[in-house]
Amino acid sequence: MKKLLYALLGLTILMTSCDTIENRAELGSVVTKDQLKITLIQKTSGANTISLVNNTSGAIMYWDWGSGNGHSSTSGDTVTFVQPFKGTFKLKYTALCAGGTITDSTTFTTAANDDAYFNSAPAWKSLTNGGVGQTWVIATDANKGVIAGNGPENCTTPGWWTMRSTDLAGQLKGSWNLNDEVYMDLNGAANFQVKHDDGSVTKGFFLVINDYVNGGVNYPAISVSGGAKFPWPDGNGVGKYHFTVMNANELSVHDFGGFNICMYKRKGFSY
Repeated sequence: MKKLLYALLGLTILMTSCDTIENRAELGSVVTKDQLKITLIQKTSGANTISLVNNTSGAIMYWDWGSGNGHSSTSGDTVTFVQPFKGTFKLKYTALCAGGTITDSTTFTTAANDDAYFNSAPAWKSLTNGGVGQTWVIATDANKGVIAGNGPENCTTPGWWTMRSTDLAGQLKGSWNLNDEVYMDLNGAANFQVKHDDGSVTKGFFLVINDYVNGGVNYPAISVSGGAKFPWPDGNGVGKYHFTVMNANELSVHDFGGFNICMYKRKGFSY
């Protein structure tokens, strides 16, 4: 009797499954590029705030815009974002419809850097000389020659374990050198470049992230992408740093939330 019940149950499942497959709806056709109805809105010519509106019937839009703060994308029929940098930028968008996808692009221009955006966190301008560009070098003449090592996460100079120039040179790996120069600006993107002692350049970007908080004190912090980094420390291997000193002439650079510290200075500044 049980065998008969199991057999009938299996037959019922099979018949139900087959019926579902047979009744599937047919896919529609793919939208063509000339059928896409996309509106890009800037309240004034060259404004940094951009709104995107999709009026394409039967299509879900996926937007992808370039930003020097990292890759930015989202989906939806209406989205608004801020491109804080001056320049001309490419916007890519993909329509998802019943029959598949179609991708196209357009460009938009912003007339100036968005000061309100960059004034929201001091690191943007402090690290870049107001945005126009700043070069930082390892401060080999600082702190009586003790320029790196480690200490508490909130130390301004190395204390627990200390290194002088010759010691630090032995800690640097690969193409990284004691004479490397770190350059940052806000010209079209949040650029972070390392000019190596051999003349080569490693290019990347930086992003101001949430402060590192220690003992109730907030320390500005950044993440770095694209292969560039401070010669030392290494950002805990993920390119993230916080600063216990950050002014026009000096940087004390830590691994984010970590003990390792190295002292940098504005190129041309002397102690």
